[in-house]
Amino acid sequence: MSDFSWATAHSTLEGFGGTPVTLYVPKTGLPFFDALRLYGSIDLYIGLREDVSIDDRGDRWKVSGRCRTGRISGKDERAFQQVWSKKKPEPGPFCRLLRSHLMEGVPLQGEEKWPPAVKGLAGLDAPLQAGIRHTAAASYATLQSGQTSPSTCCVLKIPLSDGILAFAGKKRVEAVGEMTFLPVFEGQIDLSKVVSPLRAWVGVPNVLCSQALVLLALKTSLFVEGYQKRLKGVVFKTDFPGQRSDNYSGLVTIASTAIGRIRSVNFVAHVYRIFRELIAKAWKRQGRSYQTTSRTPDALGMAYWLMQPVGKHLTSMITSQERLRRERVPHIFTSPEYVKEVFGMSYGEWKGDHEAVRKFARAVASGIYHARMDEKKDKSERGKAWYDEVTMLRSASSAKAFVERAMILIEQGHRKHTQVGTTHRNEAYDPQKLLGSMGDDRGNFETFRDLFRMYLVQESTYQAKEEPVEAERPEPEAKDVQNQSEGENE
Repeated sequence: MSDFSWATAHSTLEGFGGTPVTLYVPKTGLPFFDALRLYGSIDLYIGLREDVSIDDRGDRWKVSGRCRTGRISGKDERAFQQVWSKKKPEPGPFCRLLRSHLMEGVPLQGEEKWPPAVKGLAGLDAPLQAGIRHTAAASYATLQSGQTSPSTCCVLKIPLSDGILAFAGKKRVEAVGEMTFLPVFEGQIDLSKVVSPLRAWVGVPNVLCSQALVLLALKTSLFVEGYQKRLKGVVFKTDFPGQRSDNYSGLVTIASTAIGRIRSVNFVAHVYRIFRELIAKAWKRQGRSYQTTSRTPDALGMAYWLMQPVGKHLTSMITSQERLRRERVPHIFTSPEYVKEVFGMSYGEWKGDHEAVRKFARAVASGIYHARMDEKKDKSERGKAWYDEVTMLRSASSAKAFVERAMILIEQGHRKHTQVGTTHRNEAYDPQKLLGSMGDDRGNFETFRDLFRMYLVQESTYQAKEEPVEAERPEPEAKDVQNQSEGENE
């Protein structure tokens, strides 16, 4: 018989899995530095475990979890000894004060020290560096911004308590590279899996493109763990050589980006793949520098929309996808569902009819093929002919000019192939719904035109053959339609 007693179960199981711990980590206002301090605090006093919960309270983080005291015993003192070598204060008493400061959420009791941001405290954040110009220029003797002697005034000093926490975080996530990104989460998270630095392995000299690439990579990978909804953003730090103006750090809040609004794992993986291939060809490395290519505007146009999905950025992003379609390069508009998702991110609850616009775009795509592309044998000439017509439609100054140009293409295409714009090819659109979708002012028309352009790219791209709409169609005509569809979508 077992001697287990339910009467003593509470006392027996108390402390199982670790001792409950709550930390209050105040923010300094430097996002990357604060993230290092957050992860350093968790590593020193809780441990990177699967049941850590993070609550962002604006001016501080509240972190809850369970720690096994035997595993973390002495970690804070060892970190202290690597950043402070003087006799006073001693490791034990100072670390006890630091522990109380974090667990009770009160100011640090005792004398704070201000060591220079060099040696073990170097590289914590882009602003925390030696040789800041306005400080160095305070004295003529230290005007050289490259001077790093701790005895001079041009070396920044930071609080010892913050330095210990940031040093612990840096050791946990230390990276080698010119750009380092750290994810910031809120809610319960398994930090043993997701706290690691992210690097843009493809050489990308543009910080905005790197940010978009990293967010896409992170969002794609977090779908595997089920943590995509707990990602709140990323903090980043650059470490480019030389005196470059883009050496800085910051925070990207994912909720404000198109990446944060993507709900489909297939779509985010698709966008990540397309964007990664695009920026790999947007810059060409020459020695230590990079040269732009013809794909650079396309990469920038896509990056601007990914980071801020407003209407004006969507227009530029669509242009980049049109150029990719002209060059027969993969683009993101490969299905109607993707078009709807992209459009909804920029324009929200649109009142028009998606199906009417899609069928109209399909009819125009067929018209462009039969009227402009069918007789051209060279693929590059076909792409140029398609893009020329797209440019004409894109530059239409009014709804009237746009409709006239589109109808000319449909009529000329119908003259070459009698089923263009008909139900036989599922291209019979509803004129009333189409005109209603255009609206009665320029703003509504431009919104409609963006949606039409996306559907035009999607309908001009190779896709699986659809079943005929009318079952009673004669067999020879059905066969002819299939052959023509295959040719149009080459």
